[in-house]
Formats: sequence, C-alpha cells, structure tokens
Amino acid sequence: MTERRSLFRAPTLSGSSLALLFWWHALTPTLIPRSWELQVAIGAVCLAIGYGIGTFAGWCGQRLFPSALASHRDVIRRRSRFVLRAASILALLFCAPLWVYWQNAQRTFMGMTSVAWSDGVLIATLSPVAGALLVLVGRSVARAFGAIHRFIRRYASAAVTAPSVLLVAILAIALGREVGLHALTVVANALFASANEETTAGIVAPDSASVSGSGSSLVAWDTLGRKGRDFVATATTERQLSMFHGADAELAEPVRVYVGVRSADSLEEQAKLAVLELERAGGFERKVLAVWVPTGTGWIVPKAAMALELLHRGDTAIVALQYSYLPSLLAVFVHAERASEAGCALFDAVHARWSALPLERRPKLLVFGKSLGATGVEAPFIGVDAASSVANIVARTDGALIVGAARSNTIHLQLTRERDSGSPIWAPVFDGGRSVRFLTRDPNQPALRTEWSTPRIVYLQHGSDPVAFWSFEALWWPPEWMARPRAFDVPGELRWFPIVSSVQSIGDFLDQLGPPAGFGHDYANSYVKGWASVVPPEGWSPLDTERLERFVDNLPGEDTEA
Repeated sequence: MTERRSLFRAPTLSGSSLALLFWWHALTPTLIPRSWELQVAIGAVCLAIGYGIGTFAGWCGQRLFPSALASHRDVIRRRSRFVLRAASILALLFCAPLWVYWQNAQRTFMGMTSVAWSDGVLIATLSPVAGALLVLVGRSVARAFGAIHRFIRRYASAAVTAPSVLLVAILAIALGREVGLHALTVVANALFASANEETTAGIVAPDSASVSGSGSSLVAWDTLGRKGRDFVATATTERQLSMFHGADAELAEPVRVYVGVRSADSLEEQAKLAVLELERAGGFERKVLAVWVPTGTGWIVPKAAMALELLHRGDTAIVALQYSYLPSLLAVFVHAERASEAGCALFDAVHARWSALPLERRPKLLVFGKSLGATGVEAPFIGVDAASSVANIVARTDGALIVGAARSNTIHLQLTRERDSGSPIWAPVFDGGRSVRFLTRDPNQPALRTEWSTPRIVYLQHGSDPVAFWSFEALWWPPEWMARPRAFDVPGELRWFPIVSSVQSIGDFLDQLGPPAGFGHDYANSYVKGWASVVPPEGWSPLDTERLERFVDNLPGEDTEA
C-alpha cells in the first residue's frame, strides 16, 4: 500500500501550477494548424513537463528555505489550492473555445476545413487525462532511480552515491538511445524495404529508350525501387508538351535517368552507372541537364520534374539516384549522412563527364533538391562561409533550385546568418540578391533592385514551413522567425514560451505536409516560378509563367512526401 500511495499520491501544488501554465500556452497557434488529436498529445506532453519542473522547483524551495515556509505552509497551501482549482476550471471553460477560434482563423486563412466546437471539448477532457498518465510514467521512472540510489547508498559512501546514480542515468540514456536507434533501424527497414519492391498500381515498364528501366536501359526495371519506377514511367508526354506549346512547336522527348539502391553495390557505383545511363539515353545532348537529389524514399517531386520539362519543351534530362527507401523523417536518423554522400557522388560523377564535353556542346547543368534532398544538393558546394559556398555553386553549375531546405543545412544556415542587414529571416537577402534569392509567396516580401546575374540560385521557402525554422534553441530562447515583422502566413497570436514552443514545433514538424499547397512544407504550386527564375527560356515572360502554373496545377502528381 505504501508503494501504491507513493505512485498515486496527490499532485504537488507547485507541479500542478506550472502544469496548468504549460498546458495553457500549448493551446496557442503555431506555424501549422493542429487537429484535436495532435493538440491532445502536445498538451499532455507540456502538462507533464510542466508538472515535473514545478515539482522539482517546489522540492528545492522546501530544502533551501524550510524555516521560511514552515510557519505559513498550511495557509499558503490551502489558499493556493483554491486559486489553482478556480484557475483550472476557468482554463477548461474558456481556453478550449479560444483554441477552436485560433485554429479556425488560421485554417480559414490557409483554405482548410474548420475544426468543430466538439474538438475543443475533446482536448479539454482528454489532454489533462493523457498528461496525468505521463506524470505517472515520470513518477515510476523517478521511483526506479530512487531505488537505485538507496541500493548504492547501502554499499557505498555518501560521497560516491550521487555520482554513481548520475552515471547510471547517463548510461541508461546512452543505452536507451543506442537500443532505440537500432530498434528503429530494424523496424523501419522491415516496414519499408518490402514497400520499395512494390510497384504502384497502373505503373508499367516504359518502352522509350530515353528513360531508365526500358528494354534498352542499363538499369533493370526491377532494381529501380517503387519511387524510381513511378518517376521513369510518368515522364512528360508528347501530348502534354503539345497541349501547352502547340501542335507545331519543336519538341523533344525528356530524358529521365534513375538508379535505385539495388541497381549497384555502392553510391560510387550507382553514380558511375547513372553517368553511363545518361550517356546511353542522350542526356548530355539535351539543352538542360538537372542533377536531382530525391527525398528519403527516393521520391522525385512529380510537378517539379514536369515543370522543368514543360518549360524547356522536353529538351531536358534529369538524373537521380536513390540513397534510401525510408521516409525523410526516418532517414535523417537511420541514414543520417546518406543524402549528402549521394549528392556529392552523383554531382561529381556527372560534372566530371559534363566538363569533358566541348563548351559549345554542354547542356545547362542544374541541381535540384527538396527537403532532405536539399541537404544532398548543397553538399558538393559547401565552403567556409556563404560567399565561398555561393561562389562554388556559381562556378560549377548553371543554376540551382533548392526547396524547403532545413534550417540546419550548411549553406542555408550560412546565407541566413550572413544575410544583409534589415532583411528578415523568412526571406533573407545575401549580397543584395546578385546570385542567390529566396522566393516566398509573401506579398510583403521586399523587392530587390540589384541585377540578378547568372547562374542563379533560388531557394523556395514558406514562412510557415517548420522544416526551415525548427531548432533546439526554441527550448530556452525565442527563435528569430517569431520577431516582427513576421511572414504573412505566421499567426499574429503566436507567442514564444520556454519548452512549450519547442514541443509545439515538433508537432508542426510531424504535420509539415498538413496544409494545402503554398503553406507549410508543400511547394506544389511554386515549382514553375522557381524554374522560370533559375533558367528561363529565351523570350519567356511572367504571363508565360502564370499560364504554365495553371497548366501544371491540373496535371497529376501531388507534393505529398517530405
């Protein structure tokens, strides 16, 4: 009975007070609108963390100032509990409707379906219950370490007891991390390896010699992986090209080269095979050649590829290799460096062959990457600072389109940190925008007067994209993107609160593709503008860009993966 009372004892006053404060701040809006299920989880985690911190602070206060608190302890406790109960009732009555109001204002702005009032009821009832369960888990862990402390104290002096317990905690965390990562790797591979071998319904091996997986290809169809087969089998068709450019237009058949994880034994061998396949398919004879680093699963963004092919009348070649079959959110843990290694291996191999061509025969050499693929695109060009990195891209390519880059990406971080004074973090300006520019959908983004020289580097970035702004620093310091003026798609009611904001941002990160195109991490309606900015055909106009945007918007292929 003593152990049971210890585990299910009444909540502490200090813990409950901070838990309520954390729970309240967890309701405030962030970059991505939240479902009631996600809000329940975020609120529960914040409540449990607040309770733990508050309980520990109260315990420290009792030991630091025992005499000051002893004489008035009962009165303080009785009155404080009355105030806390009243505050809790008011929070449940008024905060849930306020959450519904905030969410619907943000959802209306982004064109999303509104949440119902009943969702507010669910978060007000389920979130505290889930938080209480997490508190019980925390108490169980604390009791376990207490038992370890008592055991060590029996056989060791007081001087070594505390360090010993700390060492046990560190070892437990390290072991748990290693075991967890290994378990994650095993489970992820088991779940997604088989999916990589499947073929999407309706996808069949192509007949065209211009793409991988055909009868004349050096890359076997069954080694491409699911995403590779999707990519090569859905190249922009002559009919689609003629629908946009006209029946009498001079058109070419796009080249699409893809090498899967099973197509060769290593990244270097994959890159060599990609170059040989590119030569076979005639990729070096096209007007435009794009080195493409896919996302974690090997996914090639359909509308980004179609936009480039339509823009240049099919006189294009895209070459990519698959470095993983895991979703990007898993690949960053399990295959942490593979995107960068793949980007370097593929670009260096293609660039070496491209450099051997006569100047007049070289196609425009471009690079593209989205999300985790953006990490791989930047990797071959990283310098000691932003200026050297930009110079490397300009010297070795004819343009770059980088989409939804993570804040931690080296060159993205360099450009953001070294941006021109006065430019906002959500739309940084570097060197007046001479070579590199960040394009957003923000109507308030300042226009640049500096001439945009070629080669051009474009970063597509939404102010509401958590991938571009997520950081651990939000635990203890307000992130810079919250400063005003904010991007147009960042809610004005958004507020920073230590720890809570970081938990909220994890929720944003997990639901980054929840909003429609144009918000969050979905860039489906921006690829035409991006490519037209990087490498516009001769005589191309803004009206042509708008016309192509409407055309691509009606094509199949959604931006549904990170």
